Amino acid sequence: MNSEQRILIVDELDDRRKQLRLLLETHKCTVVEAANCEDALELLIQLDIHLVLTETELPTMSGLFLLQRVKTRHPETEVILLTNNASSFNLLQALRLGAYDFIVRPIDTGEILDKALERVFAHIGMRAENAQLVRELERQNNGLQHALKLLQAINTSMEQVAAATDVLDVFKALLTSAVQTISARSGFIALLDQRSGQLKLKAGCGISAGICRRYADGIPDGLTTELFRRGKPLLVSEKLPPKLFDLARNAELSDLLAGPGLLVAPLRFLKREVGVLVISGHRDESEFTEHELHFLIQIAHHACLVLEKTGEIYQLKKKIKKVPDTPAKPA
Repeated sequence: MNSEQRILIVDELDDRRKQLRLLLETHKCTVVEAANCEDALELLIQLDIHLVLTETELPTMSGLFLLQRVKTRHPETEVILLTNNASSFNLLQALRLGAYDFIVRPIDTGEILDKALERVFAHIGMRAENAQLVRELERQNNGLQHALKLLQAINTSMEQVAAATDVLDVFKALLTSAVQTISARSGFIALLDQRSGQLKLKAGCGISAGICRRYADGIPDGLTTELFRRGKPLLVSEKLPPKLFDLARNAELSDLLAGPGLLVAPLRFLKREVGVLVISGHRDESEFTEHELHFLIQIAHHACLVLEKTGEIYQLKKKIKKVPDTPAKPA
């Protein structure tokens, strides 16, 4: 038992409440008192009560009535009834209404009470452990469901790459899939322009068309260009760390990057950095995870497959143009 556990004594007689309090002094817990059902129910609303020790005979309403109310409104709170009348009817009623135990007076020593408290708080502790295990299993199950969702999204992106005819359309489809699957606020793909050496926005999701057009001409030096130069995946669960925040321009923060959270995957083609895929701003209370970063890396890989496929088609077209028409042989 510890000081965080709170016991409510309900008895109209001051002497009996005092006796119980003295018996409970050896236990490290918080004790509160009430003289009737009404006061007890009010305390149960105001405080986190773990155990109610109540007499069966109370003014206006009985302890059995209080038991019924407690188990209806506060099912996690346990109740032990104290009584001078140990009839089988009262015992059966108490068990049916959900009482944890039933102690018959007189309580001359604390031995009986101690054993009852030991059992009830062991029960409460085990129930808390079981609830924690259930929450952990639910968390793991949710994680598995989310991982399955990410795998399905990756399969969809592979199909889109296989059917690619227009680079920008596929980029937009991959980006939209990533933003929706991760439940992010926005994202964009930026590629390095080989002639100017400038990073240019090629596709955006959750970013207005006007802003996309503005940054299609070039993204000024700032956080995005630094993330491209680093060429490494990045996971920021919540707020940007100071070093990254200091690199970001105000316009960049307002136009391209939504908070909280940031996911970055480099785009590599023929063993060199050609661009960057950025997702930012998780929509719900959950933070970005390693699973989502790995998913984004896979999406970035598929985006590079589009570039590779487009390059192969371009080279094939050049070869076809170079082949002269073969004149037909005379019959």
